[in-house]
Parts: sequence; C-alpha cells; structure tokens
Amino acid sequence: MKYTHYAPRGSLRIVRGDDPAAVTRRVQELLAAAEARGEVTGVLAYDEHLPQYRASVVIPLGPLGALENAAHRLYAGLRRFDEEGATFMVAEACPEEGLGQAVMNRLLKAAGNEVIDV
Repeated sequence: MKYTHYAPRGSLRIVRGDDPAAVTRRVQELLAAAEARGEVTGVLAYDEHLPQYRASVVIPLGPLGALENAAHRLYAGLRRFDEEGATFMVAEACPEEGLGQAVMNRLLKAAGNEVIDV
C-alpha cells in the first residue's frame, strides 16, 4: 500500500521564481486576495522574507541557506495551519538542489502540485 504525505485541509499554493522580490510580491497578492474573500490565510516562508507578509498564520521555515530547518518544520507548520483553521495558504519555493529537492518534493505533494511560477 502506498503511503501519502500530509496535506493541510485548506488550499495550498507554492510560489516559485528566480526573483525573490517578485516571489514575495506574488505571495502577498495571493494572501491579500484570499483575505478579501474572507479566508483565513497562512504563509510558509523563509526568515529573510517573513517581515513582508501579512497573514493570519505565519510559519517561519528558517533561513533559506539552512534548508535542514525547513525540512524539520514543514509538517508541523502544515498541521498548525489546520489547527488555526487556515483555508488558503501559500508557501515559498526553495532551490531544488540537495536537501531543497526533498523539501520541494514534500511541499509539492502537500500542495497537490499547485505551483505558481513568477
């Protein structure tokens, strides 16, 4: 029997791009639109970008240069979204090299492969 990865009850999107400013702008646009719809919002973000986000639930993944933190915090963060009643969540992508490949694999499964490229 094939096992499944944990996915939050709400809708999760991943924003991916080479320009960090464009990624943070798009993440915040998505969060603002969801909030305007009356959704409880959540964001999974790296420490470098946390101050730029406004969401009901903000989950720090640690520094982008230390992806072992993200690997350890990811599932706890997704569970916290459920505990807080988040209905729309956005996660920042990370480079898909080394440990980043494993982090992105888990994120993609949790998001049902819903990726927004900027």
